[in-house]
Amino acid sequence: MYLKKFAFSILILGLWNRVTASNDTSAAETRIVGGQVTTISNVPYMVQVWKNGSFACGGALVAKNFVLCAAHCFRELDPANVVVVAGATNLMETGVRSKVQKLLLPAAWNPTTMYMDAAVLKLATPITTAAAKTVGFYRGKLNPGLEVRISGWGRVTEDGKMSRQIRTTRVPVVNRDQCVKQYQDVFTLQNTMFCAGVPGSKDACLGDSGGPAICKGKVCGIVSYGNGCARVGFPGIYTILNRALPFIKNAMKR
Repeated sequence: MYLKKFAFSILILGLWNRVTASNDTSAAETRIVGGQVTTISNVPYMVQVWKNGSFACGGALVAKNFVLCAAHCFRELDPANVVVVAGATNLMETGVRSKVQKLLLPAAWNPTTMYMDAAVLKLATPITTAAAKTVGFYRGKLNPGLEVRISGWGRVTEDGKMSRQIRTTRVPVVNRDQCVKQYQDVFTLQNTMFCAGVPGSKDACLGDSGGPAICKGKVCGIVSYGNGCARVGFPGIYTILNRALPFIKNAMKR
C-alpha cells in the first residue's frame, strides 16, 4: 500500500541524489502518472516542501505566509529543517525560499487510518514573488465526474524516477461507493476522503503527496493515499478540503 505520495516518494528521491528528497511516510506513492510537463506559470500556487535538504512533498500556497500540505509528510513536528520553495518549475531551481515557522497538524490526524490527512505550514517569510500566487478553497460538492487537476514532481510511473519538471493532469471524481468497493480488501476509506483518477491511466504517484487537488480553480482536496500509481481498479485517494477546513482556518489564525 502507498501513503499516496509521500513516504515511498522520498525513499526513491533520496536514492536520486537527494535532489528528490525524503519523505517521512512509509507506504506512499506520489507522482503524476499519465500527465504532461508544465511550468509554474500554469500552476503558480504549487510549492515544493523540502526536509533536511531533500524534496519531500508538494503543497499549495493558500496565503502569502501559509502552505497547505498533507500530515503524512511529517513524522516530526519540528519545522527547523523544513523549507518551502515557491515559483519554481524544476526541482533544481532556486525559486523563492522560506523556512517554516510553525508546522500544524489536526488533533484528529491518525497516521494508521490516514484520517484527516492535512497539514498547515506557517512560513517564516511571506511569499511575495510574482511567480507565485495563492489559491482559494472550493466549497462545492465533489460529485462523480467532477474534473480534478493534480500537479507535482512525483514519479511518472510507479517504478520510475521522480520528475525534475513539474507535471500536471486532470482526473474525474470517482463514485464513493464504487471506490469503497474497489479498496475493500486493501484500505478502509475514511469519511474525510474522496477518490479520483483514471485507473490504469492517470493518477498521482510517489512524490506528489501533499499537493492540492484543484476543482474549478480552487483547492478541493489534498493528495493523500493510493494503492500504487494508476493501477487498474484503484483510483487515487484525497483528503476532502471541506472536512479539513475548520482545522485549516483555525491554523491560519495562529
